[in-house]
Amino acid sequence: MTESRYTTQEEIDDMRHEIARAMEKKKAGKRRSKRLPARILSWTAFILIVAILLSVLTSILIAKKKGQTPSVMGFHLFRVETASMEPTLTVGSVILSRKPRDASDLKEGDIVTFSSPSGTLVTHRIFRVLEGEEGEIRYMTKGDNPINDPDSDLLPPDGVIAVFIAKIPLT
Repeated sequence: MTESRYTTQEEIDDMRHEIARAMEKKKAGKRRSKRLPARILSWTAFILIVAILLSVLTSILIAKKKGQTPSVMGFHLFRVETASMEPTLTVGSVILSRKPRDASDLKEGDIVTFSSPSGTLVTHRIFRVLEGEEGEIRYMTKGDNPINDPDSDLLPPDGVIAVFIAKIPLT
């Protein structure tokens, strides 16, 4: 005769717990598989941002080593080191500038950064636009500080490095 076996309440409860654990594992696996594309996307974005930052840093270091003014996609950051532009730009201000599309189209009142004859970078306002006999354009520049005189040298359009966009509020 076959032996009959009876299931106790304790064994039934153990089976229920085992089934519940198996169902939780199945749900957790589905959740992980749904999060996988998001994790791959976030890591890809992170790696892309790091690569961009490293390339920008490398281009800045190369430009500095060559003695050029570093720029990122045509934009420059400059720090104001003298009081020649006060009260508009105080000493220590950081300004954002961009390379001009056409330096011969600048107007009176534009703030430009250029290299002076001594080789230092200067940020001054265009005080007057002068046109020569042969149609060549020259800019007379001057700092905003009331005690400043206009700069002695006229600035040719190709001497303009960048045009002021905004003051970055760091100070």
